[in-house]
Amino acid sequence: MFLPYPVTAQEADATKESPAKATATAEPKYPLNVVADEAELYVVDLDLPGVWKIGEGGRSLFVRGSNLLRHPMNRPRCIVMHPTTGILVGDSATREVYHIAEQEAEPKPLCNARVGIAMALAVSPDQKTVYVGDAEKRSVLRFPIAGGDPELVVRVNARGLAFDADGKLWAVTPDDEAIYRIDVDEKKSEAIVSGRPFQYPNGLVWAGDHGFVTDGYGKTVWKFTADGKTEVWHAGDPLVGPVGISLGEKSLFVADPKQLQVYEFDLESKQVKPRM
Repeated sequence: MFLPYPVTAQEADATKESPAKATATAEPKYPLNVVADEAELYVVDLDLPGVWKIGEGGRSLFVRGSNLLRHPMNRPRCIVMHPTTGILVGDSATREVYHIAEQEAEPKPLCNARVGIAMALAVSPDQKTVYVGDAEKRSVLRFPIAGGDPELVVRVNARGLAFDADGKLWAVTPDDEAIYRIDVDEKKSEAIVSGRPFQYPNGLVWAGDHGFVTDGYGKTVWKFTADGKTEVWHAGDPLVGPVGISLGEKSLFVADPKQLQVYEFDLESKQVKPRM
C-alpha cells in the first residue's frame, strides 16, 4: 500500500502487506459511493478508508487510504472512472481530487488542494475536464483532466452530477430547487425540479431520457424527467440509507452505507441482489 507520510524503516516493514493480505484482514466499514465500469464496480469506503474493487473474482482492495487526518484518501467521498485508466476520487480531508491509475498506486493530486468538500464528480463527454460538486463553496467547479486550479462554473450546491447525451450537466442538491440542468459552456443553470420532493438527496445518474436520484432519509430511488416530473422508482427494503448511485448497461447500482452494501437493481424487472 502507499505510505503518504514519513515512516521509519521498521514502520515501513510493519506496514508492507500484499493486496491479497490487506483484503483478507479488511471488511467494508462505510461504502458510501460507487461507480460501474463494465463488469467491475469501484466502491468508496469513507471509514476504511479506501476503495474496493468488485468483479467476477469477488471483492478486493483497490487502494487503501491513510488513517491520519489530512493525509491522502483519509476521507474519500465520491468517485468516477478516469477516461484513460483507473479512477478519480474526491477526498474532503485533503481538499483534493486524486487520480489512482491502478491497484495500490499512489494517489496523484490534481487540483492543488483548492476544492473544499468534494461530494460529486463527473467527467465531460470530451473527457478533457473534471467537474466537482463542492459542498463547502456550494458550487460546481471544474479543472482539466490532467490537473490544475479549479474554476467556478455555477453556484449550484451539487451532491450528485451526471452528463446527458446533449452535454448538459445535471445536478441534485439538498436545497429547495432540487435538480438543475447546467449549460457548462455558458456557465448557466436552470432549476428543473423544485419544492423539495426528496427528503435527503445524495446521488444522481442520467439514463437516456430520464435520471435517477437516491434519497437517504426516504429510503428511496426516485426517477425524474427533463420536464421536471418525479416518481418513486423503488422504495424500502433492502434500502435503509442509499447514497451513491451508478448506471450499468442493464443495471442500477446503489451504495447503502447503513447496510454495508452495494445493491444491483435490474433496470427492467427491478430485481435486486447484493454485490459487496
